[in-house]
Amino acid sequence: MDHTIKRVETIPVSLPLIKPVLMGDNQEIRSSDSLLVRLETASGVTGWGEASAAPKMTGETLLGMKQLVDTQFSQMLLGQNIVDWAMVNDQIQNGIPGNTGAKAACNIALYDLYGKCCNISVSDLLGGRIRRQIPVMTLLANPTIQEDLLDAARYYQTGIRFFKLKIGVKSIEEEIATLNELRRLYGSAVFLSADANAGLCLADAKLILQGIAQSNLLFFEQALASDDLDGSVQLAQLQHAPLCADESAHDIAHIIRWHEHGAISGVNLKTIKFGGIGGVSTAAKVAHALGLEVNLASKAGESSLGTSALIHLAYTVPSINWGVTPSCQYLQEDIVEQKIVIENGCVICPTGPGLGVDINEKMVNKYRIEHLS
Repeated sequence: MDHTIKRVETIPVSLPLIKPVLMGDNQEIRSSDSLLVRLETASGVTGWGEASAAPKMTGETLLGMKQLVDTQFSQMLLGQNIVDWAMVNDQIQNGIPGNTGAKAACNIALYDLYGKCCNISVSDLLGGRIRRQIPVMTLLANPTIQEDLLDAARYYQTGIRFFKLKIGVKSIEEEIATLNELRRLYGSAVFLSADANAGLCLADAKLILQGIAQSNLLFFEQALASDDLDGSVQLAQLQHAPLCADESAHDIAHIIRWHEHGAISGVNLKTIKFGGIGGVSTAAKVAHALGLEVNLASKAGESSLGTSALIHLAYTVPSINWGVTPSCQYLQEDIVEQKIVIENGCVICPTGPGLGVDINEKMVNKYRIEHLS
């Protein structure tokens, strides 16, 4: 078979959520805008990748991601034999600085294509699965305490035991009350965490941490602005909850720096921040070597395509004590034939070559954005 890449296609899509995801600073996510990259060999084998546009996290817009792949990365991919995928990926990762979202879409597509051509799964390409199941962390992001509690009860009945509350949606007093009430209701049967998405000032962050000090949080994620290292150190010294870096963990250098200053106990890793599967795998190994905990997460509303890459990583990284946070389950409709399965509170790793998911091109075309501006 001829494994030469003969076609590179970029497809921007907008995938609506079942209900809005609320975040701090009055952010409201109603749909997920993502770039799909489709690679095809001369023999007709296809590989797919996905990366969500997250301008506030990676600095990239959907239009910019598409233009970069169309004009630059496609030239690095076309005519290359997939056997040389690692060299091609190295060109993409190091040929142009930044642009980690666009790089992630290409990287995931390369992993998928190479796995399919070799009849091997992405998790096996990463060295093999080292765990049999992984609990799912589920978001609570509602405007009222009662809605959060109702969501938690519904999820609990399905076997979910990991919860992450989005902070900044309600008043400080209400956020504190929500976490404390969840702990009162479920005791040690659940793991609780919180995520402020860099939306708090230092004084408010201290108030919240003091208010939930007895709720035994697994971690508190990104309380302050991404560059507020000194503030994060002050919060860490309070020792009310372990701190997790997300927006602050731009790359491995940032992870090491924040660790050396004692500002964090763990990191949130996303493919869009680290250029795809390989970058997250490396970052997870570095974090583990530093003694940091790891949470793997999708950007809100990523489909089962991008989520599958995350799940293969979750089954292979050295440590994932802070759980995995997929988000495809929040979509009204997915773009794959069979969605990622969450069963008894655990996410199932797809089987089969590559990512192990089959794209439903009818659904892709339904949600394709025809004109970007």
